[in-house]
Amino acid sequence: MSMSRRQVLAGVSAMGAPGLLRAQSAYPSKPIEIVVPATPGGGADIGARKAGELLFEALGQPVIVKNIAGAGGAIAASYVARAEKTGYVIGMASDSTVVINPLVVPEITYKLEDFQLLTTLYTGGFALAVGKDFPANTVKEFVDEVRRRGDLSCAMFGVVSSPRLITEMFMADTGINLVSVPYKGENEAVRDVIAGIVPAFFGTTANLLAQHKAGTLKILGISTLERVKTALPDVPTFKELGLNNTVYRWFHGLMVPAGTPKDVVEKLSSTLAKIVMSDRFRAGIAMDLTPTVMTPAAFTDMAIATRERVQGIIKSRNLKV
Repeated sequence: MSMSRRQVLAGVSAMGAPGLLRAQSAYPSKPIEIVVPATPGGGADIGARKAGELLFEALGQPVIVKNIAGAGGAIAASYVARAEKTGYVIGMASDSTVVINPLVVPEITYKLEDFQLLTTLYTGGFALAVGKDFPANTVKEFVDEVRRRGDLSCAMFGVVSSPRLITEMFMADTGINLVSVPYKGENEAVRDVIAGIVPAFFGTTANLLAQHKAGTLKILGISTLERVKTALPDVPTFKELGLNNTVYRWFHGLMVPAGTPKDVVEKLSSTLAKIVMSDRFRAGIAMDLTPTVMTPAAFTDMAIATRERVQGIIKSRNLKV
């Protein structure tokens, strides 16, 4: 008995469907790549490598970390946005790369919606630091000293960056004026604060903690909602000092290109959630960081809320690249 072309195609489709389902459920079946927008050895790189190590153990496939530095993370983010939507290319998502840069750099062609966020890995805050000989040991004394002088030089890296944003929040909350002294990177800024070349700096606690403990500079306050009890238990938050708008937490998380299959996204996000809350991950990152798990939906909501807040600050403070 002969069969029509439609019957043949229907039969092939029926036979192929289980195979397709098996192929989808087999993820991952080859090595996974994590793209880090920084050179090896930094905080983002260390966090990505620890997550990759534990992801390999959980999924049974090698995880390769690929460092693509440059343009404030934009090159790496563009690479991830253009990658195949298969779950085999995972990118490091930070507030700078997926929220701030698309708002302020005209040359950037990607946007937040080009990515499917998986989960945060950890969050951190910014700290106000001054040189060891600066005549202030508290935020109030710092503000009083700036008012006495009229203004004060403050080291800054990045024209419209998250450290710049927290500085603008602080100035708006206190009514003081800090004069930006531009630097190419955070390490150079910290060096000059220690040397007394520039009096103050808003930087990540990771880059300030060791110097604070050594007494070469002083951390006066931090931008997180709660104190960093593991590393800086005696340093108050700006919020508890009454600076209610000087609150900001930067984040590092993981993402894949938008349009990645839902089952792949769910497998990655659920696996990563267990990893981030493990003692082994906690032990593999800096002590001032807070391991943080979010569902893809919650992570996306936070990123959108951050974008709206950043847009407001850029407009109200007239910030330009």
